[in-house]
Amino acid sequence: MKSATRDQDVPPGYAQYVPDWMRSQYSPTPLLVPVAVQESLLQAQEQRRAELEEIRKAEATRLEEQRASKSRAESPKAVTDVFERADERDALIRAFERYVATSDRTRFFMVLSGNELLRITELVLSCRDDADKKNDLELLRKLFDKGPLRAIANPAFDPARWQRSLARLYDTHPHFREVTDCVAHRVCLSIATGEPLWIPPLHLTGLPGVGKTRYANDLAEALEAPIRRHSMENAQAAAALLGTERHWSTAAFGMVFEQVLLGTHANPVFLIDELDKAAAGGNCNPTGPLHSLLEPETSANVVDAMLGITFNARLVIYIATSNDRNKVPESILSRFREFEISPPMGEEALQLARVVVRSAVADAGVVDFAPPEDAWAHKLAFYTPREIGQHVHLAIARAVANNRRHLTAADLPTDPDDPVRKNRYLH
Repeated sequence: MKSATRDQDVPPGYAQYVPDWMRSQYSPTPLLVPVAVQESLLQAQEQRRAELEEIRKAEATRLEEQRASKSRAESPKAVTDVFERADERDALIRAFERYVATSDRTRFFMVLSGNELLRITELVLSCRDDADKKNDLELLRKLFDKGPLRAIANPAFDPARWQRSLARLYDTHPHFREVTDCVAHRVCLSIATGEPLWIPPLHLTGLPGVGKTRYANDLAEALEAPIRRHSMENAQAAAALLGTERHWSTAAFGMVFEQVLLGTHANPVFLIDELDKAAAGGNCNPTGPLHSLLEPETSANVVDAMLGITFNARLVIYIATSNDRNKVPESILSRFREFEISPPMGEEALQLARVVVRSAVADAGVVDFAPPEDAWAHKLAFYTPREIGQHVHLAIARAVANNRRHLTAADLPTDPDDPVRKNRYLH
């Protein structure tokens, strides 16, 4: 602002003063004001300018903080910055659960809540061990990045493919027809109700080698669900399923946490193999977690021991196998839908033998190896699927050793007096 001007026409003690509101006018006429008044007006204008500048800076700071808050709430890399600010936690939870209300509940399932993620993060931020804190925060960032929803595996989303998969299950596992029927009915129910696909825990019991494990793998493929095998024969503790507590040196999250929260689907398949071989009794009973995992009500609030995080594992599909059901605790058996699998007989045995022989030849991976004749299926139909596979692989090895790319009668591993054939009947 220009200082007041003086000329000879101005009386003593007065000054020519042009206020700010006149400066934009054309040919402004200066005002004559006392010098003391002029100085007061100048000071007032300077103060007003300073106040307006402070207001402008404050507004700019507020807008910048607002943009930063939104950016942090939407960025999984800065999730801890958001949690450290109490006024931004609601925004974080809203950002985390943004798509839950509008998601298709037949295709997506909420496995983790924003409030639970907030609770665990606050605990992690209070951790005194820097190494543990760093690792846990990285894990929480992954969870924030994946969000609260997981996809639901349901073959009903592709009816044509499901019909082909269902036909293949009936064809390759004819002695599991009752199990396949049960699963197919559950798929139909999910379509009729619009609810997520839920399959009750299945227990397949029967003689060794009848194809229980192979069926479980083929069923998971038909359902388009990931599968994780957990052998109870080598399991020593419950930690494998639901994690190890922090105070142990081998602390780690469990397989259910890994498959559900860090995985892609809310209903992966868990194959609990050799259930009857689990160590019984003691403080490290590996079947202990199954009591809660197999119940829909309690599995909706599963707690992993390492972080103490609660999540929803209600849709997980459990398939257990055993050779002797009498060695499985009754409290576990009662939670399964049990199927006793008998070796196939008659036409079913021949049909299964054809499938297993063709599959064994394909699995051998020998280039240009001729498909076996149906006569092979008739000769091997007396055996279990596991035994058929073993015999065919051995026969292929014999043929290759003799520079052949086809099977002959000389490659057969048995003879008419084989005790297996004597003691087994097809009908």
